Amino acid sequence: MYKLILPTLCLSCCGFAHAVQPSYSFLQASFVKTELADLEPFNLNGYELRASGEVGYGFFVEYKHTDSSDSHDGFKLDVLQRQFSVGYIHNISPRLTLDYRVGLGNFDMTGTRDSDSASAVTDFFSAATNVRYQLTENVEVFGGVEVQNWDGDADQKAYRFGALYDLLGVIGGIEYTKYSDQEIVNMSIRYAF
Repeated sequence: MYKLILPTLCLSCCGFAHAVQPSYSFLQASFVKTELADLEPFNLNGYELRASGEVGYGFFVEYKHTDSSDSHDGFKLDVLQRQFSVGYIHNISPRLTLDYRVGLGNFDMTGTRDSDSASAVTDFFSAATNVRYQLTENVEVFGGVEVQNWDGDADQKAYRFGALYDLLGVIGGIEYTKYSDQEIVNMSIRYAF
């Protein structure tokens, strides 16, 4: 009799019924605010579009497109970033996942004043890992680190953290990312499928 009662009590207290793993299949639109270390007068505002999908066997792909700009004293600065990543999802527990990803990206910064313009464009490779934890059925917290190997000598290191909240199927989130020479705050709306 004890052999049946003890395992049943243990399993009922573990909370497996409410465990929801974080989804890697989603579409996301965000408002982003960026500060660049060497260009303090500029506070770039813009948008970010992100699409991610699981492709089976624990793998996923993600595309991120960020476009932001600002003007100061007749000088306009535009920054465009694109990044494509392939990753693997490591399910540690029903609520906790760790992912590893490698990517290829492009950074394009253009400054214009009157009819003059100058731009800096570079491609980069990236490697990142992120941890995602489903705190409750509606709240997810996450964090991660990333290294970007840029053409030239402007390599970037980054850490990020944030949270997502599911309100009746609409997921809102906030994320802070600190790169070597820029800080980004991202406020998003996500549709997971």
